[in-house]
Amino acid sequence: MIMNKYMKKIFLIGCIATMIACIPTKQSTIDTTLQTKIDSILHSKMSEINAISGQAIVMDIQTDEVKAMVGNGKKQSSSLMRSISINKALETDKVLLSDSVDTRNGVIVLDNDTILDHNWHRGGYGKITLKKGLACESEIAVRLALDATGVEAVDSLVTPLEMLKLFNGIIKNDSLKSAFRYCVTEGLGRPASTDKIEVAGLSGRKVVSKANLEKPEYVVEFIGYFPADEPKYSIIVSMNKIGFPASGGLMAGSVFSEIVDCIIK
Repeated sequence: MIMNKYMKKIFLIGCIATMIACIPTKQSTIDTTLQTKIDSILHSKMSEINAISGQAIVMDIQTDEVKAMVGNGKKQSSSLMRSISINKALETDKVLLSDSVDTRNGVIVLDNDTILDHNWHRGGYGKITLKKGLACESEIAVRLALDATGVEAVDSLVTPLEMLKLFNGIIKNDSLKSAFRYCVTEGLGRPASTDKIEVAGLSGRKVVSKANLEKPEYVVEFIGYFPADEPKYSIIVSMNKIGFPASGGLMAGSVFSEIVDCIIK
């Protein structure tokens, strides 16, 4: 029996849930001093941007031990899941990060679904590489790559901790590292950079509630690791806020940068 599109999506969501459940997380090595410092950094930014909730987690990539975890993380949509989707698309060998995709003017209709890039009102990105599309949060670039490979978009609800677990799996065996570096050097994740060490990662922003149509609720996120060449620690910063401005790179990325500096010190 041929599996239809709906069944494929349910199957994929089930697989992601199983992946998350199977990844062990050790929480016996919490660094209380580091956690206190991160708590201060996170809540300072939350106060600055009027965030209603937030979480920051630091994990040892090789041991999966949580070194610090601040705030409350709830299950919700995450634009960072596009890294999981693109990773699956690359595994088919039907697309490359260097492939060119035409995002046009930032507006495209696929399968009766209108997709808008965040900069559609400024004319979009036009023709760009898939690597740049990933680094610049182009939903169109990601969707076109998935359509070209027949891979379904992964849109499971996840907590920040679950997202970090999945991300760690990619880092350990990954073809996306050049894109993660590019995001910080040339993409929307530049505020996450630090002059103390080279980092890599991915920024994101997504509407998680439209209860107020004029001022929807956004989750702004940054997930990354350092050192970029030999990953040791991974970090996720996630904050929820109402209305604009809402930028994963500028808001969550800057918190990531401060946490990295704090760990190095």
